[in-house]
Amino acid sequence: MLYTVYLSEKIGYWRYIIIYRHLEHHPEHHFYPLFNYFESWCQDENRHGDIFKALVRSQPQLWNTWKSRLWSRFFLLTVFVTHSLTVQERHTFYEMLGLDPTDFDAEVIRKTNETAARAFPVYLNVDHPQFFPRLHRCSDRNLQLKAIDAANSPKLLKWLRKAPHLLGIVGDFLRLYWITPLDAEQLRGEIH
Repeated sequence: MLYTVYLSEKIGYWRYIIIYRHLEHHPEHHFYPLFNYFESWCQDENRHGDIFKALVRSQPQLWNTWKSRLWSRFFLLTVFVTHSLTVQERHTFYEMLGLDPTDFDAEVIRKTNETAARAFPVYLNVDHPQFFPRLHRCSDRNLQLKAIDAANSPKLLKWLRKAPHLLGIVGDFLRLYWITPLDAEQLRGEIH
């Protein structure tokens, strides 16, 4: 639970702050007063994440075991896949803001991954040549699943059409999981 709450707060921070900073530089895309609150919201998300980071780091079993390394990878990847799927599902919203959804998604993932290295024993190798292409394939397959669901077809036919896409997402997830992560513990003594 601590991993998921920490990641939820930190990815929320990066999502909000990137949008906020973009709108500061592009006020022509600022179409709703709600965006005025994004900076304070993202700072709340950041502070909440820092509390959960302290909780994670205060319990060595959450960062100093082989299990914690596997769980950190799993939760990072799950949060990043989920983020990519939802960004692509709502691509028109990001386009209305003047953001490229794919670039926005990648920036949020990169920043969250860098931040997670401060709490977790490992972080993902998002620079691996297969990382973002496989993530994007998951998003593309998810959009195909949505289209199949929207079709006016019998349930059995829908299930048969969805099965290869679901298996593809699972396959890409597993291949992403087994990309060798980076050791965050080696960074502990470095000053950035």
